[in-house]
Amino acid sequence: MIRSFITLYPGESLTIARKTAVVQKQPTIKLERALRALTEQLEALQKLRGRHSQEADAEETEWMHLTQSIIEAAFGEPSSSLDRFFAASHAGSHFTWGNEPIPRAELQRNNFDARVREFDALLRSLIGKLRLELPEEVIKGPYQPGEEYDFYRNLSSLIESATHDIFIVDAYLDEKVFDLYVDKVPSTVTVRILSKKITSKAEAVAKMYVKRRPLELRSSAQIHDRVVFIDHRGWVIGQSIKDAAAKKPTYMIELNEPLITDARNSHNRIWAAATAVNLIP
Repeated sequence: MIRSFITLYPGESLTIARKTAVVQKQPTIKLERALRALTEQLEALQKLRGRHSQEADAEETEWMHLTQSIIEAAFGEPSSSLDRFFAASHAGSHFTWGNEPIPRAELQRNNFDARVREFDALLRSLIGKLRLELPEEVIKGPYQPGEEYDFYRNLSSLIESATHDIFIVDAYLDEKVFDLYVDKVPSTVTVRILSKKITSKAEAVAKMYVKRRPLELRSSAQIHDRVVFIDHRGWVIGQSIKDAAAKKPTYMIELNEPLITDARNSHNRIWAAATAVNLIP
């Protein structure tokens, strides 16, 4: 038998380090709440873009603390999502090389911009991940006359779920599309609306809307169908949105591949040739 001995001299003590097991903390908030909270943080992040790093330092620190807490509550701790957040918080170059080092102020500005970009990409990714875990939105499909609220509730919930872009195609639109639907779009989502006839009221509301959120409005005599594209999904609608299920039956049916790609491509071509409505005074 081979024995190992450790010699201790007078006054010395032996400390044996023990590996502490990592305790996994489970998520503490529901998916819906986490999704809403991260979407709000993504919107708040946009207010930091283009700012001077020193000027926005306190706001960025507050944003980071709250976002970290939300990610911990949504995904547990430790988690790969939290690791990605910490990695994003250290984005940028922290050393200068070469004969002409970057001035400190410029380095701080570059690193600040890099953090904002990484945080933006991270939050969009986490929001997408949460959406995949949510149950699919159940769309009724057909709507009978008088079921206007059912139609509104379904389309509204889909529009609120957008994370990247919305493309609404409807030959006959009025200001309702803003009051009932587009107003719910997160500020980080781009909105395009293509119509054949745009009422003066709809154009007036669009000009007010564009002052606070991105929007493009175009007109073309080439459209006929009513289609709504939300991120990578798409739905065809029987009636114009403004009249849906008011007096006549209608429907809203989700398109599957390859129909959704074909429909988006064909309407993008119409969009490219359509007349843009000037919304900026």
